[in-house]
Amino acid sequence: MANRARQLHAVYLTSGSREPDKWAHLVREYASHSSLREAALVYARNLPRRTHHQPLLPVLLKAAVASRAEPGLGRSLHAEAVKSAFARDLLVGTTLVSMYCKCGALADARRAFDEMPERNVVTCNALLAGYAAAGDMDGALALFGGMPSWTSVTWATLIRGFAEKGDIAEARRWFEATPPGMRTVVTWTVVVHGYVAAGDMETARELFDRMPARNAFVWSSMVTGYFKAGDAEEARAVFDRIPARNLVNWNALIAGYAQIGCIEKALEAFHSMLEERVKPDEFTMASVLSACAQLGSLEQGKQMHEFINRKHIRKNHFVMNGLVDMYAKCGDLAYARYIFDIMRWRNTECWNSMISALASHGQSDEALRLFFQMERSEQKPNAITLLAVLGACTHGGFVDEGLRIFKKFHVYGVEARVEHYGCLVDLLGRAGKLKEAYEIVKNMPEEPNEVIWGALLGACRVHGDAEMSRWVSDEIHRLHSGRALSNDAEYIMLSNLMAASERWEQAEYVRRKMARHGIEKTPGCSSLEIDIPECQVYAGSRQ
Repeated sequence: MANRARQLHAVYLTSGSREPDKWAHLVREYASHSSLREAALVYARNLPRRTHHQPLLPVLLKAAVASRAEPGLGRSLHAEAVKSAFARDLLVGTTLVSMYCKCGALADARRAFDEMPERNVVTCNALLAGYAAAGDMDGALALFGGMPSWTSVTWATLIRGFAEKGDIAEARRWFEATPPGMRTVVTWTVVVHGYVAAGDMETARELFDRMPARNAFVWSSMVTGYFKAGDAEEARAVFDRIPARNLVNWNALIAGYAQIGCIEKALEAFHSMLEERVKPDEFTMASVLSACAQLGSLEQGKQMHEFINRKHIRKNHFVMNGLVDMYAKCGDLAYARYIFDIMRWRNTECWNSMISALASHGQSDEALRLFFQMERSEQKPNAITLLAVLGACTHGGFVDEGLRIFKKFHVYGVEARVEHYGCLVDLLGRAGKLKEAYEIVKNMPEEPNEVIWGALLGACRVHGDAEMSRWVSDEIHRLHSGRALSNDAEYIMLSNLMAASERWEQAEYVRRKMARHGIEKTPGCSSLEIDIPECQVYAGSRQ
């Protein structure tokens, strides 16, 4: 524990210890627990700059990468290496290059690389990975061409760079150019994952089937890819073929089911995983909490929270966000807020979960207050935040606040989308500002859809503005004239809008077309959780 390192530090200071080995041990203790600043201070103040302690610099630099330290701290360590005359050492220099690359300081990485008197293929691979991660494939190719030798890591890094940039054709070209002896399981995995990321599951499957050997990551990539393609059956079929399933594979299955709304299957997979004695981690629990939130089962959510505490699963921001979201969606808003308030660091997704929860529970005042608090924090609002806060303004009737927020979209660096305009139109429509809403819709940068016109039409009927209702109805009719409806939802939407504007003939015409195409409006379905001793029953009811 980091506390143990601090206790040792206090003892050494009190005793006035001058034993370098003790201070070196303390540096390693701090670094292993990501207490990088303390480690660097001990190193600078208490250790003589001599060759005996040279291996500590790579330890500190690797800790800087692992803790995602700011480049500034890495530069301080670099300066210390220069003072100690260790910066010219091959191991220290290579670690510096890697550290700068992983901190996103590519120019500093290149400078450290160029200043090294001696470099090997590992050093070159470290810089190549930096170019690839930054998407600078021209720089990567220039470096690749100048390397005296290549390894399998070199080829895999280059292919990954093109794949992650979205240039899968170039990634495939370099894969085919890879010498057979360099084409390892990692190289195969990189190109297969590239096709999965591009949504080309057919080609991904073709290469996957040709692989001479497979690792856990490529199996998980295929499972995730099929889920994203909407083919849950094939995702499960691939999962069932895995010869020795590990945590990464189970996480892919559970997350896939949770993301497509197959809640019962996600929870069943979680329990099967426990039965196979695979220990879950924070990513597993984030998916399980998401499933509980979608199910709306507070009891199951509480059980999972207790499980997290009992198994001492690390509460990173994925888990904390999941707890906030789960308690909010399951109706315990007070406890969701309690967890939110005790979080030491909140990312944008966490702010969004809490603001959305407050807005959906009718606490518009509090949602706005939290939004203004977020504006003052390190995290800035994104498109989802702004949609939630505009919804809060709509339900709370805060017209002026909503308009002010909408006018500040450029300040947040967010481009207003159709759904944001829909919220604004709904806000103005509910307040009776129908002409202002109509002008906003007419001047939208993109074509307004049926939802926006429908919101405005509903406001016209609520406020009894027959003339505006006719204008809006004409716009809806114009929107659909000359083009075929593309899906069942559009037929139902248009039929409802025509009926709402009392255009009964057009509404009947659309209904007849629906009947000819075999389209029916599906009745709504809700679920009720019934607490029965020793078991829980989820009963669906049609209404």
